[in-house]
Amino acid sequence: MSREAGGRGTITLLQAGRAGAAVAVVAYHAAIATRDFAEALPAAAFALFERGTFGVDFFFVLSGFIIVHAHADDSRGAGPARAYAAKRLSRIYLPYLPVSLAMIALYAGLPGISGASRDWSLTTSLTLLPTGSPPALAAAWTLVHEMMFYALFLVSYFVRGFPWIVAAWVGAILAGIGLGLQTAYAAPSLWSVLAPINAEFVAGMGAALAVRAFSPARSPALAWPCLAAGLAGVAAFFALAVDPAGPLRMLFGVAVASAVAGGAWLERAGRLRAPPALVLLGDASYAIYLVHSPVISLAARIAGRYEPFRAWPACLALCIGLGVASGLLYHLAFERPALAWLRRRLPRRAATVGPSGPSAGH
Repeated sequence: MSREAGGRGTITLLQAGRAGAAVAVVAYHAAIATRDFAEALPAAAFALFERGTFGVDFFFVLSGFIIVHAHADDSRGAGPARAYAAKRLSRIYLPYLPVSLAMIALYAGLPGISGASRDWSLTTSLTLLPTGSPPALAAAWTLVHEMMFYALFLVSYFVRGFPWIVAAWVGAILAGIGLGLQTAYAAPSLWSVLAPINAEFVAGMGAALAVRAFSPARSPALAWPCLAAGLAGVAAFFALAVDPAGPLRMLFGVAVASAVAGGAWLERAGRLRAPPALVLLGDASYAIYLVHSPVISLAARIAGRYEPFRAWPACLALCIGLGVASGLLYHLAFERPALAWLRRRLPRRAATVGPSGPSAGH
């Protein structure tokens, strides 16, 4: 779960946001599966659930926020860099690989199971390296982008002018937009390092630096305006039909970053705290993200064959419920105990590094 630098406790509001983002993504994919295998949703209802794709943006912003929040005070050099890399790689791959291997086996044994032709990469599926083709687990495209960001942050352990490197990255992203570069999200290639959505990691880093710059005593004066402005921006994106594949999407990340900073300030000042149930769901958000898509696809296929569940409200509710429940079960039965086992075997420095982003509860 998200922890403040120096072990000052869990930022529960960020965990609650992670839970909400995970459920939004599940609802979006449930709407697609319901439409494809049961009954089409009314246009207005589908457009609403389609906004769930922006849950990914919350995770990207939060990754940037927590990486800075947890690691800004790390010592520089090879030792801390190895600890950081060990924690990040284990946190991503340990829960991911069993699901990925299951999807690889499924597509290898039943290549037509998806109902459509899917060109997926074995290399990307196993390593999360960008090859120009998506991984077998379709939702894992976000992890490829996250690995790019983790690799970039690793440079900070060796280079003093790291902020200039980040600024250059943002400049290159903006230049790529101006040049019309094809930086597809779902089929990441090396060019995907210039995808506009990557700027959301930087927005999260900026939010973390702002939170670190002001003490809890001064935070409330900034918190409510930041939170209100961020939520207003999020609401505007939900109200407007912004193209999720377009460059304006990164502005959604700026709005989320403002809300994240405001929420973090309020919790530091003791003004707000999330309930334990949402914190648990936030802890499980990575597991939910990993397993929900195949579970939803199977559930919608089965529901579409039986009259009581064929109607879109019933099928949608079933898919969302099973998607969330299966992820929570995977978290409790495998992810959490497996990571606890691994932490006991990692060097102490690596074991104390806090989790972040989609791979830290989502």
